[in-house]
Amino acid sequence: MSFWRGRPVLVTGGSGFIGANLVEALLGLEARVRVADNLERGRLDSIAAWLDRIEFVPADLLEREACRAACEGIDTVFHLASRVGAISYYADHPASVLAENCAIDANVLMAAARCGVARYVYASSVFVYPAELQRDPEAPALREAQAYPADPPNAYGWAKLFGEKLLEGAAREHPGLRGAALRLIGVYGPHQSFDLERGSILPVLVYRAIQYPQLQPFTIRGSGLETRSYCYVSDVVRAMLAAAEKLDGSRLLGPLNIGSETSIRIIDLAREVVSLSGKEIEIVLTPAETPVWGQAVDCSEARRLLDGWGPQVPLRDGLRQVYDNIAARLAGQEQRTLHGVGGGRGSPAP
Repeated sequence: MSFWRGRPVLVTGGSGFIGANLVEALLGLEARVRVADNLERGRLDSIAAWLDRIEFVPADLLEREACRAACEGIDTVFHLASRVGAISYYADHPASVLAENCAIDANVLMAAARCGVARYVYASSVFVYPAELQRDPEAPALREAQAYPADPPNAYGWAKLFGEKLLEGAAREHPGLRGAALRLIGVYGPHQSFDLERGSILPVLVYRAIQYPQLQPFTIRGSGLETRSYCYVSDVVRAMLAAAEKLDGSRLLGPLNIGSETSIRIIDLAREVVSLSGKEIEIVLTPAETPVWGQAVDCSEARRLLDGWGPQVPLRDGLRQVYDNIAARLAGQEQRTLHGVGGGRGSPAP
């Protein structure tokens, strides 16, 4: 705890899903936390319980001056802010995703370097890996060196690869800056978006199950045979904190795969969600192209460099937590609607 007590920390995208969980952990470690977020997808109510204990900065990180102000007086930056969505969202908005994410990453990192930030943890993604290595549901686990030669399956992956190279260059150019890049895969947990267009498949399936039969059909895009790995957010937060602490002895750490080394077929994930609901739900498959059939990662480097780090929360236990969290959020929306506060059951908050 002494490492973080009183340490000034910036979390970009701190009102979002991973950010809110990281903020909670940092406050528990007695860090001084600043959150920079434009609330495009994040929700202020996700950090409302801590607003009297943090400094919240409404910031558009596409603006360089906003980034400089956010980084002023900060020791450690966790850079999570990004334009994100489901795979179909990246396919529909490739130019916006690539241009804005590259700009945000460049602005925040250069501001951090110029403001004398000592530690910088960058949230990268499994999508940096070549599409060719993810075209089989039984694809072998991806290792860090396999990101090159580069051919990510979407604009989001290209932007994250750019962010990693930018961090590598900044750590060389600015001797006072130490950086870690973590390639996250399948992060899920409380506060996650269940927006039908931009939400990840796991919380969206949970949302659909809770709303069934009012919301029909219960659909899966694709064959259902695609495989994915899922890692509970508290395990990811542990890795982020450990990586930041390790930077005292390393100028550049990673990139490191952070996730579960077990995978599940999407159809089986849907069945787990249906089982949690206790309802008779028909799973409907809708045809869709996907550049990613199988995603699995090898996390041996993270275990070696982060003192044996590994996921601790089983998928079934994590799914129950997500189901209960989304059910509570929907119930809260319904109560606010009944009292005329706004929000609606048919319009899920991100």
